Amino acid sequence: MYSNGLFPLSSITFTPYTNHSSMDNKAIANTFLELGQLMELHGESPFKTKAYQNAYLSLKKLGTPLNELSDDELKSIPGIGAAIQEKIKELLDKGSFSALDKYRDMTPEGVREILQVKGLGPKKVQAIWKELQIESIGELLYACQENRLTLLAGFGAKTQATVEQNLQFFLDSQGWFRYKDLYLKAKELMANLQKAFPGELFSFTGALVRQEQVLSEIELLCSVDEIVINAHPETGMIMSDTGKPEFEGIPVHIHYSESTRWGNHSIQHSCEPEFIAQLGLDLHPDASDELSIFKAAGLPLIHPAKRNAVLLEYRDILLKEALVGKNDIKGVIHAHSTYSDGLNTLEEMAAACMQNGYEYLAITDHSKSAFYAQGLEVERVLQQWREIDALNVRWNGSFKIFKGIESDILYDGRLDYDVVILAGFDFVIASVHSILNMDEVKATQRLITAIENPYTTILGHPTGRLLLSRKGYPIDHVKVIDAAAAKNVIIEINANPHRLDLDWSWIPYALKKGVMLSINPDAHSVGGISDIEWGIAAAQKGGLEPNQCLCCLSLLEIDKYFSSRPH
Repeated sequence: MYSNGLFPLSSITFTPYTNHSSMDNKAIANTFLELGQLMELHGESPFKTKAYQNAYLSLKKLGTPLNELSDDELKSIPGIGAAIQEKIKELLDKGSFSALDKYRDMTPEGVREILQVKGLGPKKVQAIWKELQIESIGELLYACQENRLTLLAGFGAKTQATVEQNLQFFLDSQGWFRYKDLYLKAKELMANLQKAFPGELFSFTGALVRQEQVLSEIELLCSVDEIVINAHPETGMIMSDTGKPEFEGIPVHIHYSESTRWGNHSIQHSCEPEFIAQLGLDLHPDASDELSIFKAAGLPLIHPAKRNAVLLEYRDILLKEALVGKNDIKGVIHAHSTYSDGLNTLEEMAAACMQNGYEYLAITDHSKSAFYAQGLEVERVLQQWREIDALNVRWNGSFKIFKGIESDILYDGRLDYDVVILAGFDFVIASVHSILNMDEVKATQRLITAIENPYTTILGHPTGRLLLSRKGYPIDHVKVIDAAAAKNVIIEINANPHRLDLDWSWIPYALKKGVMLSINPDAHSVGGISDIEWGIAAAQKGGLEPNQCLCCLSLLEIDKYFSSRPH
């Protein structure tokens, strides 16, 4: 393990959770989203379905595990009435609840799977199921290819083409996991192995140790033979239908190594193949550690996250030993409160930052055009500013909240609010949240126009992608990064494990052009602040150093930086 560590990815929204004793808030929230959609699919009243959708929105952002809350604390959560409280208790006790079981039993498994495909809400799925008698992903894809969706009301040729594209993306994503989810499961497996085989050697390797953002398996280097490991009952692994081991539904690939050649095998399995050849790493002499092999090639020990082909083109970044880590982050930039769609108050978010040792919170609730996220009208902006001023007076310089906004980038690249309001913020994050179907030329120009606005401080999640759920906004990264360099605009590495956007592979080019980056959690609750860790993992892959990262600035340094921006 390396001090700067590893961090993780997730799969499909409605995967059933059977290990109910360890259900987390997100898993519980997803069951209510599923129930709401299934009820809408079966024509239940919008009033009922809306209640479950609201419960999903509240629970998914909750920081404290639900199984640790008292009845009174449960009641205080917005949208959680007595009926939903009982269902939560049943979930924690049994792993499901009767209403969910009822609607699952009423719905063919293939139809439930179709509901997971982006862009197909319950009403569209109902038409596909009832009118075309389609009950599986495969049947639906075939129907698109046979031009049969256009027979349905509301399904034109363009809609059918979009559905076919989303279906293919869904199918291509099967068997893949977001880094966060796979890594956390890998940690559980590692603990089991170390307990079952004390004194033996185990380490992560392959794509996992390289901190890839999407992975298909857990790879381990072990000093114990795979047959012996698979036979031990305490590992938690089982044999899949393919005859290969898996852990909690994730395939496990075990590489064996004796201790005398541990360094050889560690490098062999942790590096992309061209990496070893181009750096001249000699794996023939026995080596019990990695350092001796790198030293023999006249190189420093290169962090596993950086052992990728992209950085071979940026040798100066590859060979630098400084790499951003958790202890380098001095403040939280990009977070939401109850002023827009966050779960916690402004003061609660600030308190959580302080408890975690951060020096400042740069708050960025949604702007007015984000009506779906309770975006702030001007009156609410002014109200928030007054509260921020009062809190900052109370803390007297020991901690500070900066007045920010996540301004929607409008269709033509303009920002929300007029110049008077924009000038009142300490900084502005400009992000695209709507109209994601532009072609590359228009989408790129839209971002560049926003970047050229003198009030834009940070470009937020540049492509708007959701890993394994939604492709990114098509942009010319080179032109966007070049524009940011010309206007001294920072680019965000959105640390939400579903985003990790800017993609790590563009970090080296941004650094080459002198663009500062910022690892931002996009936190919608106090628990979301910890997502910074997954952004660090992505940043490490691209070779980001602390001195090139905005959130590594101290309170005094970032205060000075924001003060230098247009006001």
